[in-house]
Amino acid sequence: MTQEEYRPPVKEFLNMLADLLAEKYFERMDDRMKKIPELRRLVTAKEASQYLSLSTDTVYRMASLKKLPYLKIGDRVLFDVKTLDHWIERNMIREKGWKREELKPSKESDLPDLLKKKGKD
Repeated sequence: MTQEEYRPPVKEFLNMLADLLAEKYFERMDDRMKKIPELRRLVTAKEASQYLSLSTDTVYRMASLKKLPYLKIGDRVLFDVKTLDHWIERNMIREKGWKREELKPSKESDLPDLLKKKGKD
């Protein structure tokens, strides 16, 4: 038997190698994403967008509208991870309270009025 008979087909080998490389790449990216808050307290808009699961454009727009806390140092716009965590907590509580109050009628007869009002919005 010749030595070529023992070799796997080149295409299969390259596909297997590509899969291994892709798997290793994503493992490293996951490790980096987990370390972002541990590495630094201030992150860029891109990192903040990944942290908040928003687009970078949305993060910049919210910061420009003063809806998202940020720090500007020279030309750089940075976001404090701890402040982002507090911002998330504040906004989740406000939204839950708003929904609870809006859905809680004071009387039985208020329910149809509440539904009509909700339909107009």
